[in-house]
Parts: sequence; structure tokens; C-alpha cells
Amino acid sequence: MFKRDKFTKNINDILLMRFSGQIGIGLMFFIILVGFGYTTMAPYFAVKQISSKIQVDTDELVQTYIKNIGDYQVFINNLSRNFDFTCSEKEHTQLSRIAYSNYLIRKISLTPYGQNTCSSYSEQTHTHDINSTKISNYGENMSLWLSSKTDSLQRIFEVHWKGDKGELIVSLEPIVEEILRNKYCDDCVLTSVSMNEEVENFSWQGDIKLYSKEPIYYVSLPNGLRLSSYIKPEIIDKTAQELRMPLFLIGCSIAAFLILLRRSLIRRRLSLHALVQRGITKREFIPYYQPIVNVKTNELYGCEVLARWKKKGAGLISPMEFIPYVEKSGQIIPITNLLIEKTIKDLSIINWQLTNRVISINLVPQQLENLELMNSSLQLFSKSKISVKQVAFEITERKQFENLAIASEVIAYLKSQGIDIKLDDAGTGYGGFSYIQELNLRSLKIDKMFVENIGTTDIKLSLLDSIIAFGKQAGMEMIAEGVETKEQSLYLLERDVYLQQGYYFGMPMDAEEFSSYNQEIQKRHSIILG
Repeated sequence: MFKRDKFTKNINDILLMRFSGQIGIGLMFFIILVGFGYTTMAPYFAVKQISSKIQVDTDELVQTYIKNIGDYQVFINNLSRNFDFTCSEKEHTQLSRIAYSNYLIRKISLTPYGQNTCSSYSEQTHTHDINSTKISNYGENMSLWLSSKTDSLQRIFEVHWKGDKGELIVSLEPIVEEILRNKYCDDCVLTSVSMNEEVENFSWQGDIKLYSKEPIYYVSLPNGLRLSSYIKPEIIDKTAQELRMPLFLIGCSIAAFLILLRRSLIRRRLSLHALVQRGITKREFIPYYQPIVNVKTNELYGCEVLARWKKKGAGLISPMEFIPYVEKSGQIIPITNLLIEKTIKDLSIINWQLTNRVISINLVPQQLENLELMNSSLQLFSKSKISVKQVAFEITERKQFENLAIASEVIAYLKSQGIDIKLDDAGTGYGGFSYIQELNLRSLKIDKMFVENIGTTDIKLSLLDSIIAFGKQAGMEMIAEGVETKEQSLYLLERDVYLQQGYYFGMPMDAEEFSSYNQEIQKRHSIILG
């Protein structure tokens, strides 16, 4: 499988070099195509832009209207208190003064019962030239009317009030409608007024057939009225046309950014691949050893071999920076073999071969699906004094087995050579306990995520107890990882999990540190025996 992946990568590299010019042209066309794609959204953004403008302007005008007029009943009741309904000279002056001081009032007409009407503004208008329609009643003494001249588009709201002494009519300026109608271009915006609970519009500022079918914005007014705004398609088309070039440039920019981001990620990946390959060539990958202790006898059971990258000029690189990548790229194979070579050399110096201690080495599932790869790794022990029977391979669950049948055959072969296979991070990955049955495993390592909950009420503690109970019932060897406190160690020992690994016993160490640790363990054991 790894050979196939390498072959595929080489083919890709050749194709990239051979057709790089055509790829560049293709990417350019892609950028242009995305740019044109964005221009198709111009009408949508045009409507959004226009509606946003109309919303701001309408809200501002309506707030001004509400501030000066507000509720019609309150407004006209307060206004009526200014008059004696005599139509005297003084009252004429009062009518003109009030109408002049409020620019939202067009005219105030006052009619005392049994007398002629007096008004703040006199105009020659024939009654038959005026069309008036009652819109709504507000109580017994007030109503709202809509009036207009037959030769005008303007619709004037009139508030009619009846009191004990006479009638009062206030004609209001259609200021909101008039300002919006010509604010953006001539007759661009059509406004209508309707009752909130009714669909039918009774006040238009133009011919609805020339405008959009649905209002672009509407807002509620006092007294149960609603103001709706419609726009002509021409203004949408004009705005959309203005937006096409900016949208084209935005689309091209986004496409170019995504391409550059993709190329950057690919370059980083290729760069990491090259750096890892150089590290393998320069043998920069080194083993670190974390002790596994038998707490029953206080003896060293063995150690787990952990990969570290000691890059020149960069210091020690964390395995999290490269392990996930090399497992995918297949570079984990030569790295594992390099670690085995150095481990054999390091541990031979401290006479590991004279003990029955175990060397635990991590593998990915794909390594156990290839007998040829495993034999090349085992061949490294052929010239060593350390026997393969001291080797244990740990199956990491970061990647899933693709062929359990082949893996089972390879594992059976390794067992025949005296090599133990352990399930690492039991219960946290893809296969979990199903691997134990299907691969006939007899050893498992309990993950730190379960151990660290000892002494808490976390549900994972009950899962830990279940894993231990399962391991005991199955007669499996169990090693607890991530033991960091005496409390955790004693808890596990009480449950007969006596093989333990973690910072409580020692951090991962380089060869020199592990040699000193090994000597210290031997001295302490000699003192106990003595």
C-alpha cells in the first residue's frame, strides 16, 4: 500500500511539472469564472443595498413624524384646547401660527356649529375637485380621512374631530411619502399606507403597476397604520449594473485567495515531507524511553520507545508536530526502523539483553498488514544480542485497520516468533475491544484519559473499572498509562493492575538519562534484596 501511495505521489509530481503552464491558465480561467459568478448576484445585492438606504431614511422620517404628530387622538385633543371655536380674528391668527410652527401640518380648518369655516390657509378649491375617503374611526368624535385632488398624485391625511362647540380638521403633509418618492431619482420609490390588519392599500403615491410586486421595506405608524415602500425595477437594474464590477473583483479576489491558500497548504505539506525525509537521511529521529514499572516488585518491567525529532538548529520537536503526518505519508516506516536501530544500540550498552525486560514499540495498523515490512524491522535484531522475544509491538488506534484478516495472519506470525502484541490506548480509537477478539490479543494498555479520573466522580472512572474487570476476566496483561500520583498508583494496584507507566515513575528520557535511571532502579532493588 505504501509503495502504491509513493508511486501515486511520483505520478502527481510528474504531471504537475509537465502541465504546470496549462494548470496556470486553467487557474486563471477559474478565477475569472468565479468573478463572473459573483456578478450574477448583483440584483440580489442591489435590492439589499437599496432596501438598506430606504430603511434608514424611512425610519428617520417616521421618527420625526412620530415626534411631531404621534398618536392622532392625543395630538388633536391637545390641539383643540387652543381654540374657542369663534373664528374670531384672534383665532384666525392662532390657526396660522400653529400651522406655521409645525411643518407637518398643511392646514387647520375650524368650523363652529352654525357658522362658516375658518382656516389657516385659504385656497380656491372647488368641492367637486376633491376626493375624500374615510379610513377609520377613532372613538365617537374622531376619524381619519384620505383626500386628494383629482389632478394630483398627492394623498393628504385629514384628522376630523368633533367637539361641543364645533369641528376641527387637520390636514397633514405627506412628507414621508414625498421625500422618499424623489430622493434617489424621479418617482423611484412608491409608498402606500394601509391598516396593519388589512392587505389592501388605500393610499398610493403613483401607479403600482410600474413598481415591484412586493414592498422593499415597511414600517408601522401610530394609530394602526403601516407605511410600505416599493421601488421601480429600473433603479434595481441601475444599482446592479454599478455593483457588477466590484462584485467581479471581489469574486476574483476570493478565488485567488483560496487558490493561494491551497497552494500554501500544499507547499507546507511538501515542505514538511521534505524536512522529514531529510531528517530520516540525517538520522535526526531518536528514541526516548519511558519506564514501565512492576509496582508489586518495584522492578523495571520494561520501557516504551517514543519518537523524538532532534533537528539541528531547532532543538527537540514534539511528536505531535510530525507523527500524525508521517503516519499518513508512510514515512513512519523508515522512522520506526531508525528508532529500532538506535534502541538496540542504546539498550545493548546497559546490558538489556541480560534481563527479561520488554521493549515496547508503537506501530500503525498498516504496518501490521504487511509481513514484508515487519520482517524488515525484525531483521534489525538479527545482529543484535537483544532477542526479538524481548520486543512488544503496540497497535495505535489513530488509524483504522483496512484488512483485519491479513493483520491477524501477520500478528499470528509475530507471536510465533515470541513477540507480544499490545492494544495501546484501549477504548479510545477505531477498533477498541473488538480488536482484542478479532486479532487474538492478550495484552492491553489502559489510556491516560481513564486513569486521570481516579479520585473524581467522573463517569470515566466507572469505565476504568469496567476495563479492568474485562481484562481480569479475559486473563489479559494490563498496563496503566498516565499514572501521575501515588493515589492513582495505589488505586490501580488494589485492583491488581500492577504494571504502570507515567510521570509518577519517570518522564520520557533520552539514552543517557534512561541509563542513569536504570542504574538507580538496580541499586534500589539491590538494597531491598540485601
